[in-house]
Amino acid sequence: MKQNRKTEVIAGLSQTDLEQVAKLPFFSHVSAEHLEHLFKDTSVSTYPHTGLLFNHNDPAEHIYILLEGMVTISLYHEDGSQAVIETILPVRTFAEAAAFLRGHYPATAEYSAGSKIITIPMALFLSRLETSPQTAFSILGSLALRERELSAQLDTLKLHTPSQRLIQYFLEHIPEDVNGAHTLSLPLDKGTMAKKLGITPESLSRLLARLSEHGITNTRKAVQITNVAELRSHLDASKKKNRSGG
Repeated sequence: MKQNRKTEVIAGLSQTDLEQVAKLPFFSHVSAEHLEHLFKDTSVSTYPHTGLLFNHNDPAEHIYILLEGMVTISLYHEDGSQAVIETILPVRTFAEAAAFLRGHYPATAEYSAGSKIITIPMALFLSRLETSPQTAFSILGSLALRERELSAQLDTLKLHTPSQRLIQYFLEHIPEDVNGAHTLSLPLDKGTMAKKLGITPESLSRLLARLSEHGITNTRKAVQITNVAELRSHLDASKKKNRSGG
């Protein structure tokens, strides 16, 4: 999907920006001295309007860190429909795996209005990592974990039904020790949530209506679940049915 990149405001990293970066799992074992070295001369862009950060199959030449706003990682089908793989919220790194592999971005990234994003040139980043093997090993460990998470998300999108994806999305945002009734405030608006699930907003509305038989009702910004334990059991049973071909 091609869009024009929007006007941006570019600045250097502030001390506050660097402190936020230091808290990320990707950089949590990097010393303050090495972190400052890694991010020397790195820029921060603030985008006043929505726009495209990179396209599917663009050369993966940068790693990004979202400080403010939201970034949507999607695949676009030939018919123009959008399947959201992941919604990035602050503060998060993204596009690490593709950049380290020196390949191409496997999906499209679009930012919301007001997003603040650090752009890290991969060539410069790698050259600075060469001076600190310990930092490199730490970052590679975090990268491997991130790759497993993304693979699991892609498997969910490909292998599960829309109903299963929706229930799983709800359960991922409910603490594991909750088993009875629960009210879940939706972290995303329903339009974005539909894209994340790979369905249309109309399909999401129909799914929510059908899930009432499993004790789920919804308002504009929340869902009420009558029995979380029963919902987990229903999801497990439906996945087993899929695997058995029933």
